[in-house]
Amino acid sequence: MEPNYSEYSITELEDALANIDREAFPERAEQLKDELVSRQPSKKSSLNTASEDFEPNEQFFKCPTCEKKIGFFSKTANTWGKKKTCPHCNSPFETSVKLKVFAIAFIPAFIIHLFILRPLLVAFGLHGAISTGIICGTLSVLAMRYRKVQSTNVT
Repeated sequence: MEPNYSEYSITELEDALANIDREAFPERAEQLKDELVSRQPSKKSSLNTASEDFEPNEQFFKCPTCEKKIGFFSKTANTWGKKKTCPHCNSPFETSVKLKVFAIAFIPAFIIHLFILRPLLVAFGLHGAISTGIICGTLSVLAMRYRKVQSTNVT
């Protein structure tokens, strides 16, 4: 039975082409190449027109376009507003908060706050609320991501 390559995704086609025995199945290898070539133009045109295919490339303190590090204390990271500009490639990006990361890190952070950080600060004679600020700031930084700005030009 011959495989139906029209039902394969592009990644499945690429994987099949990379792993096929070309000597044993030269016709299938040619079919795979033809299917990939026929899909490439439609993929590029759909990326330019469809907004649901947008890839934000979320990064943790890295530019989503050039993927170079942006320091936590840099001017770019500490400017006000959601939209920022990369100091390396001058491409725009925006900040977002991943609530899933925040929720996952909340319980361990709360335990550290109650049993380690707060008693330590109180033992040094500082107010216990300082540990709350430290933990909240740490959670906010861990949950922050940079992602590409989706173009609003729709033609």
